[in-house]
Amino acid sequence: MTLNPLDFTFAPFSDTPDLRMFWDGHGCLQIFDSLLLALVNGAPLQTVIAEPGLGKTVLCRKLLNSLRSHKSRYRPLYLPYPHLDLDSDLDQMLGEDLLTQEAPDQRRTVLLVDEAQALPEKFLLRLIDWLSPPEAGRQGMQAVLFAQPELEERLQGIALRPLADLAGNSFKIHPFDRKQIRSYLSERIVRAGADPETLLTERIIDTVWQASNGIPRLANTIMRKALLAARHDGSETLQHHHVLSATASTDVTVS
Repeated sequence: MTLNPLDFTFAPFSDTPDLRMFWDGHGCLQIFDSLLLALVNGAPLQTVIAEPGLGKTVLCRKLLNSLRSHKSRYRPLYLPYPHLDLDSDLDQMLGEDLLTQEAPDQRRTVLLVDEAQALPEKFLLRLIDWLSPPEAGRQGMQAVLFAQPELEERLQGIALRPLADLAGNSFKIHPFDRKQIRSYLSERIVRAGADPETLLTERIIDTVWQASNGIPRLANTIMRKALLAARHDGSETLQHHHVLSATASTDVTVS
């Protein structure tokens, strides 16, 4: 029996972060390893900067899961929605008592913030105190901020300059080039249980790369819509016109 090339074990191109699809071919694994090493060495603050859709959230959640798996050493605090009003329940949300009292187990408190460019200035100012060298008898707090480039601009302000001075590492994630998009799409299809050679042509890859501008989230959206169009047509495989239809409905331009 011939297998349908459009049959997958699970959806290969989702618009939501999926750690099963973490791809290490774009430098994100090196960033992940560097973040962990810096945390082990006691770095108070690190930043990961990228435009929307380049994989900040997946990297943040991978780091969170890693810290949670070492619960005897780390106490991770995860803040995924910094645009919310933090004034009233900030202490409760972050566990202020963990920062002001001695920690008998001596675990390190690590704060991970996604979309950190949206943090209120009050929060960022408090981070300066939290990340400063700790008093004797307790572990200090560490933080990793995942943010859009606006955060870098905010940290140049006079009030937040001490926070910028605490940042030991600042990593940047860039859009994919054409070769990386090819590998990225192929790897996702393989992990979802299908053969990329039966689905991806060089023309399809070129179109997805140009239309997405190398942004993986957009590439996922285009491929998801294209595969749905192929199924709707009753096609036995993915055709270039399915991809063109997907780009048209995604409001992107193909040169």
